Amino acid sequence: MIVLRKRAVIAVSVVLLAIASCRSQNESLTPSATKSSETVVLSTPPFQTKEPERYHAVRTITTVNAGGESLVTKTSVIRDGEMRRHESGKIVYLDVAEGKFVLLPAEKVYADLTEGSTINADESEISPEGLLHEDVGSTSYQKLGTEEIAGRNTNKYRIVVNNSAAPNVSQSETVMWVDEALQMPVRSETKSADGTRVTMELSEIKMEADKDLFKVPKDYRKLTFTELRKRLTTP
Repeated sequence: MIVLRKRAVIAVSVVLLAIASCRSQNESLTPSATKSSETVVLSTPPFQTKEPERYHAVRTITTVNAGGESLVTKTSVIRDGEMRRHESGKIVYLDVAEGKFVLLPAEKVYADLTEGSTINADESEISPEGLLHEDVGSTSYQKLGTEEIAGRNTNKYRIVVNNSAAPNVSQSETVMWVDEALQMPVRSETKSADGTRVTMELSEIKMEADKDLFKVPKDYRKLTFTELRKRLTTP
């Protein structure tokens, strides 16, 4: 399951890398490019994306390896300006002006991550920044046209990643759907060379965010990060 979870993180990082790359482009093609540009393979993203300043959605990641083992994770993603909240299973991650916190709502406890604690790879995958720390190598892009996903108009792209930093050069291919109105990926399907397949989908999208969800409840008890980690690892 750890391997499956790692594959899911890499797949989502491809989507986030595309967003980050677009923000740094001085010039790029837009979704309304001519028909001839839709068939050419580019080394820079042929689209511009921008994560909404305020929204609430559910991100579902389904990972299936070559042996047929599957793992499904659902994460509630909320953003309001610089504030972010990610909730997956029994863990809530808050990134707000006051700091970065991990909450366990079922036990009404929390830990402050800015007080000398660190997060390893497994824990950082609930953070958007953590998903961008993968070395994904060179990337090529190709526009495949338009398609309607869950009633929303999207532009469809093919993204191929070659990771030459690996012991053996590996390749992954992602098909990504970028919502025309939201200007952000709402679905992606990634296929790796070893047969692993990862699907990411955003659903229940709302263009609003409850500000109370970015606060640590007053009745929560504060723990050190070490104490909170023990609660997470104890069966």
